[in-house]
Amino acid sequence: MNGTEQPGAKGQLRPEIFTFAEVSSALDTAFELAAGGRLHIWDSVLAASQTSGRGQLRRHWASPPGNIYATLRLPLSPPFDGGAAAAAMGLLAAEALAALGWQVRIKWPNDLVLISGDTPRKVAGILLEERGGVLLAGIGVNVVSHPPAEALRAEAALEATSLAESGKGGAPAPELWARLVSRMLSAYNNARIFARTWRGRAEALLLWRGRSVTVTDGKTVLQGRLAGLWPSGALRLETEQGAMECTGGSLRPA
Repeated sequence: MNGTEQPGAKGQLRPEIFTFAEVSSALDTAFELAAGGRLHIWDSVLAASQTSGRGQLRRHWASPPGNIYATLRLPLSPPFDGGAAAAAMGLLAAEALAALGWQVRIKWPNDLVLISGDTPRKVAGILLEERGGVLLAGIGVNVVSHPPAEALRAEAALEATSLAESGKGGAPAPELWARLVSRMLSAYNNARIFARTWRGRAEALLLWRGRSVTVTDGKTVLQGRLAGLWPSGALRLETEQGAMECTGGSLRPA
């Protein structure tokens, strides 16, 4: 395994970014570095390409050059110590992209969408994994390219897009990732404040909030108004039977 470290030793404000030309997956590489004591909290791995990248349910994540394939180590403290971790991570990534000029929303439970025109399109995905007390967030961002519509799953709620298609020019993937990490760490800033404020901030960025939606989880289908998030990070759905808690599933407009 060969990689390079950007400047940013412990004790300095900037976390380390380990960069690789090609890895099997950024998540697995990050776990290897963490096991060796080299990947500290807020450090990350960035790969130019992955041969075995994965998304939710271990689906293959295509990794053409030019996009961001990264893994960030998170603290195992509130709100990252339970089910709220995915929504809180989505908030940090969405706010970071918004601070750099892109209009981004959170599509629960683990996607980010770009708002350009009337149609939201998926621009990033997040996958959290925890092993032996190490919590990692795998983050894929379509910077210059995205999967074509015919390559998406039949049940996919949204088509994909890239940051480049928004019409706003962006930096190359390594430079953009460094900026995003800096923004995310700055937004986290004080752990106690973030633990108190993340939910309201994430709800403000929830795609389809206030609209009628359908959540499909296996054979279970729920329909109601997307009201927000529970403190656990679960989706709060207002139905005729009352408020429901959705911990997973596929979300789409009703």
